[in-house]
Amino acid sequence: MKEDFLEYDQKIKKLKMMVDELCELIRRRELTLGEAKTKASVLRLKAKELIPDQIHKFDMIYGSRLKRLIQQFLIKRNTKDTDKK
Repeated sequence: MKEDFLEYDQKIKKLKMMVDELCELIRRRELTLGEAKTKASVLRLKAKELIPDQIHKFDMIYGSRLKRLIQQFLIKRNTKDTDKK
């Protein structure tokens, strides 16, 4: 039982680290919009592998966070760049 909890805890920590890395890339604008969306989709698939019974929580917490950051840092930036032309 304790081993199961530790294994689950490790999975969550790994997933959180991956999400944090992607969020940082988005904030620093080191990805294109397409790259960010692709990486977010791949990350969701990885989450589905790691925590299949908790994917709804991933979507609520991390999915919405990634969407907001993409909107804030990549979509709005692309709109501003287009407006300048």
